[in-house]
Amino acid sequence: MRSTVFSALAVLCTVLANSPASAEGWKEFSYPDAGFAAQYPGEPKMAEDVYKTAQAPGGSVKERVYSYNSGGVVYAVAIADFRAANADEEKTINEAADAMIAQGKMTHDERGRLDWHFGREIRVEDAEGTSHTNAIFFIDKRLYQIRVDYPAKNSDPAGSSGIHFFQQAFRLLP
Repeated sequence: MRSTVFSALAVLCTVLANSPASAEGWKEFSYPDAGFAAQYPGEPKMAEDVYKTAQAPGGSVKERVYSYNSGGVVYAVAIADFRAANADEEKTINEAADAMIAQGKMTHDERGRLDWHFGREIRVEDAEGTSHTNAIFFIDKRLYQIRVDYPAKNSDPAGSSGIHFFQQAFRLLP
């Protein structure tokens, strides 16, 4: 019994030491107005943009992008605001996925889940070898895209494990 407890503790310590949560230098940044918190390897910059969509009158909605460039790898959360539009959840998610897939060769397309919300996780590799990963969710009339652009040549100290960590550390705020 005692060796079983010690074995379980050893496994737990190994998992925790090697988990993305132990990524040094990553810090959580919280954006209550945008409804999310995410961990980045440095302080993200916020930019406002126009998100083109067939799901809104006029063909576009406002978008805010919170991003950080770490050695060429871009970690970003983009939120397109559909609150003034009567957008369909599935069509809006598929439209975002199709735009991503148009960038290159799709290597991954799975249904995803964030809390109780379903979406899609897409990975595309472009002609230069950059991997683009995007977790896409439509929640409370907002399109959330949790994206990582990972060039073949980069100097990000997190390596490719940063992709999974960034997406897994994202959380919705009440």
